Amino acid sequence: LLMRLDPEALERALRGWITQELGLSDSEETLSAVSLDGKTLCGTLRSFAKAIHLLAAVDHQTGCVLSQGRVDEQTNEHKAALDLLQTLVLKGQVVVGDAMFCQRDVCQQILDSGGDYLLAVKDNQPTLLRDIEQEFAAQDAAFSPLPTAPA
Repeated sequence: LLMRLDPEALERALRGWITQELGLSDSEETLSAVSLDGKTLCGTLRSFAKAIHLLAAVDHQTGCVLSQGRVDEQTNEHKAALDLLQTLVLKGQVVVGDAMFCQRDVCQQILDSGGDYLLAVKDNQPTLLRDIEQEFAAQDAAFSPLPTAPA
């Protein structure tokens, strides 16, 4: 039965039901976190074909999958995230993700949709990593996670 259903129509129906049942709204004043993460489905690897890889947006508060989509074999999670983010209400949300999503277009889409983001930065973007490290180390840094010594 599930194989015959339109995946986008099923996703819309489930998202509407979850939103109604949990009383979610795009007008909430508090920030809540949504994680982007991809996983390869077990048992989907076939001869001469790649395994099925999905990207999901998971609500931290409820543990519910808010939206999910297949990652095209010809691309990666970063590109799939651009489509997935369009299906979400991001106002009042902090999108959390790994270094894969630390891309200008993903960050801009989140901001344009009214959300915020917290993304990991690793050695895959050495210039950005260096700039961040230097800002945290600066004497007059805008923010530092290091405790300050009393004067």
